[in-house]
Parts: sequence; structure tokens; C-alpha cells
Amino acid sequence: MSAGYLTKTDPDFGWEFRAEDFVFARLAEELSTADRTEEPARQQAVDRVESLRLAVSLHATYVDSDGKSWARCYTCHGSNGFPCSTMRFFTRMWRHHPDYRPGWNETVDGPDGPTWWSRDMLRIAERGGFRNDFLVEQAQGQTSPSKGDQVT
Repeated sequence: MSAGYLTKTDPDFGWEFRAEDFVFARLAEELSTADRTEEPARQQAVDRVESLRLAVSLHATYVDSDGKSWARCYTCHGSNGFPCSTMRFFTRMWRHHPDYRPGWNETVDGPDGPTWWSRDMLRIAERGGFRNDFLVEQAQGQTSPSKGDQVT
């Protein structure tokens, strides 16, 4: 990394922050909208934004005490890609926004449809998590991907 890293003179300045900047900007917009809403809906919207901000922060780009980006998620292992899949899935909540970049979620929204992994994760999410997915699969006599199998 050059001495000017994370300064506007660096030719790649800011690339690693685009997804999280997008998400934090959308959350700021939602918070602004919530502030103009009547109670109790206002507090529910504020709680949602605050909770999402906490979760998003755990998947933001790690920046060390010298101000250098490590170009990796604060929480996830580097093998999860960057931005991590969690941050990319957060961006998907606003996939119809004009600043959204479709490449953030091509494993779900690509021209060939979701990858096998994304199909499995969508099914697991729909069922309410790995435990519920396992219980459904067990009831059907199949093995859940949470046990290491790849279900396609």
C-alpha cells in the first residue's frame, strides 16, 4: 500500500467502501423517513434501522488504527470474498435503487439465475435458518447442507 492510501490521490480511492457506503446511505434515508412518522411506527422504524446499522457495521471494511483499509470484512474470513456475501446481501434490499450495482449479487440475480449455493441459502432463509431446514429435510428423509452436503 502506498503512503497515500485512503487519500483522494490514490487511483483506487474508496473502491472497497462502495457497497457499505450504499447501505449506510439507504439506512440514513430510512431513518430520515422514520423521523417524520407518527409513533409507534416511528420507533419501530428507528429500531429496525439501528439494528441493521449494527449488523452492517460488523461486515464493514476493516480499517486499522493507521487509517489503512485491509480490504476485508471486519467479521468474515477473506475467503468469503469482498465485499463479503453478507454486505452484498444487505445491498440487495435496495436493488431497485439507481445507485445499486447488480454485480454485488450476481450469485442470486445473475442472468443464469441463482447459483446452487444461493438457491440453498434462499431455501434455508425461507425456512427460518439451518435448524428449521434440517428438521424439514430430516422429515423428508434428506440431509441438510448444514451437515456438509451440497443439495442442488
